[in-house]
Amino acid sequence: MNPSVDDRLNSVLRALQNVVLPALPPQASLAQEQVMLAMGHIQIIQAQLDATPTFEAEELADLIDMSHQILAIDSSSTSFQTQLASLKDAMEAREGHVRDRAETIRSAIDVLLQAAHSDTPYHQAIRDVILASGRARTEKDRQWFSAMGFDAAFTGA
Repeated sequence: MNPSVDDRLNSVLRALQNVVLPALPPQASLAQEQVMLAMGHIQIIQAQLDATPTFEAEELADLIDMSHQILAIDSSSTSFQTQLASLKDAMEAREGHVRDRAETIRSAIDVLLQAAHSDTPYHQAIRDVILASGRARTEKDRQWFSAMGFDAAFTGA
């Protein structure tokens, strides 16, 4: 029987804590710090592991919603219909892992933004949608990491 993901992560943690860290010389403070940082990240991954699929699905849903808003902007007079079609295709794709689908949408938005740069009013309209969506997503991301204490200013929602 194969070990679980949690068992494998615990094995890495034990190796870092009981073998690697003690083997580092006292003057290797940066290396010690980096090992402890890696250990902390592994513990965070363990803490978030079960909730990650839901978090990633919500992130994808937010990107799809943002794409709908971008596609709703009047683009009839623009010269980047190919990039808009690529975004629509990426948004409507149902195949593949959630994380890969989200990255495909992000990439399509980036390509559209670059193409739309020469059309100032349209570019500003896209930017406004992205910034508004980004603010909402940032709050969700801050909540996701709030238990880790990375963001002392976050008071939670």
